[in-house]
Amino acid sequence: MKQYKLFKLLSNISFGIGAAMSALALYLMISTRASLPPGMCPVDNYQALAIAALVVLAASFALSIIADRKKKAMDNDRTS
Repeated sequence: MKQYKLFKLLSNISFGIGAAMSALALYLMISTRASLPPGMCPVDNYQALAIAALVVLAASFALSIIADRKKKAMDNDRTS
């Protein structure tokens, strides 16, 4: 039970951090776009932040899958 809660907590925390990073990257890209000349890409300036947000969100997804498997294993042990 303790491992399930730990993985679920880590998944929720990493999701929140990833969502905040994604929102920040989107805001910065939109605000920068207004000051750039036509034809310039605002994503180039914040590419590292966007990639880091995607990595954190992927880690959150992986932790969520691990937490679900731990819970299913725990439920199977109870019924057996």
